[in-house]
Amino acid sequence: MFAVVLGHFYFAYKQWFKWPELCADLTELEGGEVAKTAFLGRSFASYNASVGLGLILSFRLSTEAMFSVQAIVLAMIVATAAVGSSGVRGNKILVGRLAPAAFALVFLFLK
Repeated sequence: MFAVVLGHFYFAYKQWFKWPELCADLTELEGGEVAKTAFLGRSFASYNASVGLGLILSFRLSTEAMFSVQAIVLAMIVATAAVGSSGVRGNKILVGRLAPAAFALVFLFLK
């Protein structure tokens, strides 16, 4: 779970502060096109930071509620990362978001 949370905060940082570099890694946009999409990076950053914070706060729930919330959120991360990774260049989303969430989901059910 730590890797999932850390990954969401890392992506939020990259999307907010390092959007030109991340956008270049993920898309075929160039120059002015990247600058025009900076607002999207900030929007994605707020989403990722919110997911990371939500997962941290889920540890304050009762054990049963925590398990349910974390399982649902992890499953949704896997699904959205699969969709996201299918339309980008490289494997940053696959490695940085999908894989950690999938592993955490498996380990959550193995506990």
